[in-house]
Amino acid sequence: MQTREQAGRIKSWNDDKGFGFILPAAGGAEVFAHISAMRGDRRPNAGDQVLFVAGRDERGRLRAEHLRLAGGLAIDQPQIRVKPRAAGPSRKAPPAPTRAAKAGKRQPSIALRNPIAKWMIFAALCGLPLLGSLHWLAVGLMWPLLLYPLVSALCFILYWRDKNSAQQGRQRIPENTLHLVELAGGWPGALLAQQAFRHKTRKASYQLMFWGIVALHQLFWLDQVLLDGAYTGGWLRDLL
Repeated sequence: MQTREQAGRIKSWNDDKGFGFILPAAGGAEVFAHISAMRGDRRPNAGDQVLFVAGRDERGRLRAEHLRLAGGLAIDQPQIRVKPRAAGPSRKAPPAPTRAAKAGKRQPSIALRNPIAKWMIFAALCGLPLLGSLHWLAVGLMWPLLLYPLVSALCFILYWRDKNSAQQGRQRIPENTLHLVELAGGWPGALLAQQAFRHKTRKASYQLMFWGIVALHQLFWLDQVLLDGAYTGGWLRDLL
């Protein structure tokens, strides 16, 4: 399967059946697209400009593994992948909901679902590094307390640029560069960017490396705070 997004146009779309065909901008054969691969805030229509990742099914036929509308960022709405339920001929149409009712029934997006739980997890992951940084500050070392927010801000910007480059078909930021910035202390910013932009969340190999970096930071500060540097103190003193 290819991992680079390509530009194209929806040549035809059957919304009742939830599939259609993409005409790649670079030319070549039409690519089959199913609604299950669509990400964004609405269902596609014929003529829409799109970005897609091409792959092949078990029979070797071209299909879109991932599909989105071209243009700016859009928060994914899972309900667009659900087939609209047609009203039966004998059923009476329900009354139109009021504006207040519509606002009350508005479904949260994936990125905003369970925000309290996500913030609690983020705070828990940042707790140990923050406690360790404050402990170091007490002995005159303030660089960890400055490093984390600064490198996290840099990492957040790099994620935004990489996401924008993917949508525009431009050269991407290498994954090794993103991981290096995460390792240098930017993983909190990376975690925020992944949720804000829905970027790098589906690639298992990337997520495995990312959470390995997070675990490495947690283990380092666990040793520094609770074990007084029993395992990392020696090489750290040599380094400093």
